[in-house]
Amino acid sequence: MRTNEHMEIIMEALQDYKKWFEDEPDKLHKIDMAINSFNQDREFFPITSVCRDDIIHAFENDARAKKAVKNMDDDDMKQLASKMGDDYCEQLFWDSLRIIFESKFIKSKEVKNDEE
Repeated sequence: MRTNEHMEIIMEALQDYKKWFEDEPDKLHKIDMAINSFNQDREFFPITSVCRDDIIHAFENDARAKKAVKNMDDDDMKQLASKMGDDYCEQLFWDSLRIIFESKFIKSKEVKNDEE
């Protein structure tokens, strides 16, 4: 298991832990502080998101999909987004990161450094 996966498990556990203390604002505040502290150590930058319109667009002429989307609640969307994130990380993330980073920040900097 990679470090990022461990971090995600910890974050999910903290979010789940908050549900147990919905009626205890002091404990919720402490958990939020822990989450914020945890996140300050690692600065995240969003890559993408998903919305219901994306699903409808992906299943353009599928009435079943449109009906299913109408029945989805926010928890369903969070689950879909989580599964998509997992799939992306397992299949494309690391290769895409290497390719894009190299082409944008290594090769282009080499050209600029050679010109100086």
